[in-house]
Amino acid sequence: MKKRILIFIAFASFPTIYAQAVEEKIAVKTCDCLQKNSGIITEDIFRDCLTSTMSETILTDKDTKVRESINTVDGIKSMIQKVSDAVIKKCPKLLPQEPEDKTTIFYADSKNEKAQNSYIIAKDFMKANNYKMAIEALQLSLKEDPNFVLALDDIAVCYRQLNDYDNAITYYKKSLAIFPEGDLALMNIGVAYTLKSDFKTAIEYYEKLIKFQPNNAEGYFGAGKNYFVLNDDEKALDNIFMAHVIYTNEKSEYVKDSEQLLGAIYQKMKSENKEDLFKKIAEKNNVKIE
Repeated sequence: MKKRILIFIAFASFPTIYAQAVEEKIAVKTCDCLQKNSGIITEDIFRDCLTSTMSETILTDKDTKVRESINTVDGIKSMIQKVSDAVIKKCPKLLPQEPEDKTTIFYADSKNEKAQNSYIIAKDFMKANNYKMAIEALQLSLKEDPNFVLALDDIAVCYRQLNDYDNAITYYKKSLAIFPEGDLALMNIGVAYTLKSDFKTAIEYYEKLIKFQPNNAEGYFGAGKNYFVLNDDEKALDNIFMAHVIYTNEKSEYVKDSEQLLGAIYQKMKSENKEDLFKKIAEKNNVKIE
């Protein structure tokens, strides 16, 4: 009886052992493929090496069960995951590099010592609300390092505090020329254009912020406010509802601002007999109206 049990266990485990052997074989070939790449290994290169060697190995295997193992989507996914795990163990130095965090790179201190020292002095002036002196220090910083994004953003802030919106916009644009995805510049240039009553241009920048950071409520809130001023109530609602949902999920204190603006839009639409439209847009954005 014991012999039968042992034989059964041996045969039952054979497919698993064989499958592991196939995965190991694919992993070895994938590592060889990756080794041939002289440059940086990207996600695309890694995926191409893995999938091409997997297809070649499995399709040329004499065992039909091996080929049948990737006849389904789940089978392919399972095989890719197992081979990926095997590759990670066999050649960990040949894995794709993590993409650089642009925010960390561009919102960093200046490597120029003089520029950084002037920036630190400027920040002290800003804390004291002495924006004119802060601007002088930031100009010295930017003279040493013209591509210092934090200094460009802060000098724009200073000009905005002094109600000099044109200069603020000029420096925000310089910042965005270096770091187009910069959320600080995109958000604040939108504010500057709003203060200049250029609502359409403000919306353009807020929508860029939404494109680059779809989970950032500020893009939706800024766009919604400007659409409301332009009497485009439907687009205003769509954006403010999005902002409201994000603020609510984040338990942000700004949820009061979105509630207040939603209330204003509701009163306006109600007076225009558009209450049903308001409720329809709310439902589309999964917001319950009580």
